[in-house]
Parts: sequence; C-alpha cells; structure tokens
Amino acid sequence: MKKLCIAVLTLLTMGSVAQNTGTDELGAWYILASNSKVSEKFSVQLQTQFRFFELTSEIQQFKIRSGVKYRIMEGLSVGAGYAYFRNDFSYLSETPEAFDEHRIVEDILLDHNIGKVKINHRARLENRFIVANGETDTRHWFRYMAQFVYPFSDNWSADIYNEIWLNVGNEPTFAQNWLGVGLGYKISDLIKSRVGYQRIHLDGPDFDRLLLQITFTPDFTKETTP
Repeated sequence: MKKLCIAVLTLLTMGSVAQNTGTDELGAWYILASNSKVSEKFSVQLQTQFRFFELTSEIQQFKIRSGVKYRIMEGLSVGAGYAYFRNDFSYLSETPEAFDEHRIVEDILLDHNIGKVKINHRARLENRFIVANGETDTRHWFRYMAQFVYPFSDNWSADIYNEIWLNVGNEPTFAQNWLGVGLGYKISDLIKSRVGYQRIHLDGPDFDRLLLQITFTPDFTKETTP
C-alpha cells in the first residue's frame, strides 16, 4: 500500500517534485503507429511509444495501445481502446521502482472543415488503473483536444493543437495541458511521418518534448490487383 500511495502521489505531483535538470532538458517521444481501415465503418488503431526525459536517454514511459473506431456518420465517430504503461519517474525524484498502469478509454470524435483547414475535436474519458506492489488505485481523466490541420500540398501538412486534462472525482480539477505543433509528410499511401514539438503544462513547471512519429495506414477495403 505504501508503494502504491507513493506511485500515485508521484503521478499527481510531477510538477512540484521536478528538479531543474528535468524541466530544462528537451525530452523526446518516439512513436510507431498504425491506423487500419477494415470496413467502411470500422478502423483499428495500434500504437507504441518510447518517452524519454532526454532526447535518447532516461526513459520515462513505455506505452502500447490498441483501439477501435466506429464511424457513425460523416464527421462523427466513436472509439474505445486499451493502453498499457510502464512508468519510471526516478529521473525527477526519489520514487519507488518502475510501476505499471492500465488505461481504458472511450472517445467521441468530430471533424469538419473551414476552407482548407480541417478541424478535429476529441472528447476522451480515460479510466486509469495504477498498479504498484500488488495494489491498484483507480483514477479518471476527462480530456478535450482541438486540432487544426492545414495541407500545403498532397504530401505536406502543418498542425497545431491544444488538449486540456481534467481530474474526475479528485482534486484539483486541473491535471495538465498539452500544446503542440507539427509538420507532417505523406511518404506513400501506406506510410505517413510527422515531427512535432509539444509543451506539457502541469501545476508547476512545463516540459518540452520533441515528437517523432511514423504511422502506417493500410486500407483493407480496397481491392488488390493480383
């Protein structure tokens, strides 16, 4: 129980325990993802991430996620998924050994266009199960993200987004805020790449993160030519 309480407190108070070296360093997230269209209504998502406090060292989190999305109508979809996290915050403070977290998420997604700009909205309920020393603590987040994507050409696009995170059933209400920009390049019909910058604001200092992502986008509804 003691280790579980320390793990939960670490997640809730990252801002207040961070050392100057932790907040001054540019960290990096390396992301490999797939978004597979399996029918006209359904798509399946897979993702793995390696999140570092520094560019190539001091790992903070390992994440693997799976999910499914259902398109209700043009511009409106719902989704659900599961994610596993392996957390290690010892770079910021003296914490217990690395601990696990399981998350179940439910999404509502809206998208529309204003001229050439595509606007994506995502409302997410995230149910968190933090496991340490055989004990489990349950927490909940509500997240809302708005993203604006501008295509320069068929292959190049730029985006800017903001996402606010709120604690549900726990104080304080504000959890964190993500503000980011990115540049995307479509390598082929199957592969997309993106490089981005993200600032994570907590109740305390901010963290700067470089994001490098490769996404595979197979479409299994298309007929293949033998």
